[in-house]
Amino acid sequence: MVPEPISTIPWITEMPASIEFHSVTPRPVDDHTRLHLIRKELEAMSIRQGRLHMMDSDPYFVDCIDEIVERIKEYEDYDPTPDYAGEPPITMAEMHAEAWKQHQLLHS
Repeated sequence: MVPEPISTIPWITEMPASIEFHSVTPRPVDDHTRLHLIRKELEAMSIRQGRLHMMDSDPYFVDCIDEIVERIKEYEDYDPTPDYAGEPPITMAEMHAEAWKQHQLLHS
């Protein structure tokens, strides 16, 4: 029995027919999940290439795959919180207490 081509699966319409994932889910997935599946497939390709005999493998291909996987990991692990974010120099209670003192001085 020949597996069904990926282009005929209704929820994967934008993907080229040549890409087949080992982790195909039976439901629609968003682009971030699809990117994660692509990264997993690329990692599997790199492992398969590593298992090949030296004459059958392509080191440049493996290097390209590894670079792409690293870029995808950087994107997935991105944290938009700035590095300088932390505790404010004073708390809200201290800020309000200072504002109240200033208010009392101005209106006394």
